[in-house]
Amino acid sequence: MRRDHRPYWMHRLWEQFENWWTGHFTRPHFETLGRKPKLVRPWNIEVFGPNIHAGHQLHLVASAADPIRFTVWSPQDQAGTIEIGDYVFMAGGTRILAAGRIEIGDSCLIAREATVTDCDWHGLYDRVDPNPPFKPVKIGNNVWIGDGAFIGKGVTIGDHAVIGARAVITKDVEPYAVMAGNPAKLVKRLDPDEPMKTRADLLCELETLDRFMENSYRDAMKGNSTWGWLRSKLFPRRGD
Repeated sequence: MRRDHRPYWMHRLWEQFENWWTGHFTRPHFETLGRKPKLVRPWNIEVFGPNIHAGHQLHLVASAADPIRFTVWSPQDQAGTIEIGDYVFMAGGTRILAAGRIEIGDSCLIAREATVTDCDWHGLYDRVDPNPPFKPVKIGNNVWIGDGAFIGKGVTIGDHAVIGARAVITKDVEPYAVMAGNPAKLVKRLDPDEPMKTRADLLCELETLDRFMENSYRDAMKGNSTWGWLRSKLFPRRGD
C-alpha cells in the first residue's frame, strides 16, 4: 500500500478504539501511567510484573511482529522497578527488562528492537539462581537510542547522548556523547551550546498538538471515501 485510503471517520474510530483498549486493558498493568498516552496497537504491548511506572504522553508503536515488552522480575525478596519519564517514544520490538532498577528520563527516543537490561539473568557458574545479581541502569533526558542497540547492566547514560544502531553499551556514557560500535566507542561530541529541541517542546502544548495532528490527518485523507477504501482492499490498482 502506497497511501492510506481510509476516510477520516475510519481513522478517528480506530484511534478511539486504541485509546479505549489502552484505558481498559493496558493501563491497569502499569503501577502508574500518566495522562494522554498514545499507544499504537496496544494489544501488542506486554507489561509484566509490578512497579512499572510511566510518565505523561508515553508514545509506543507496537505490532504483532514487533511487540514492546516491559518486564520486572520480582521474587519474594527482590522487587524490581522500571521508571519512565514524560514524553518518551519507543518503537516496536523494544524490551525493558529489570531485575533491580531501570530509570529512563524525559523525552527519550528508543528505536526498534533496542534492549535495556540491568541484569545478565544467569550467573557464569550458577545458571539457575532465582535472584540473579543486578546493577541499576539510568538513562538521562533526551537520549536517543538507535535501532537494535543494547544497554547493559550498571550503565548510566548522560543527557542528550546518542547511541548508534546496533551499538553495545556496557560502560557509562557522558552527556552529549555519540557512541557507536560493538563494543561502543565515542565517535563524536555534540555541542552543548547548540539549542536542543526535544519531544517536550513538541508535546507540552496538548491542545496545539491535538489540533495540529487532526488537521494533518484531515488533509492527508482529503478526498478518501468508504467506497474508495473498499475498492483498494478488494480490487487494488497500481499506485494504491
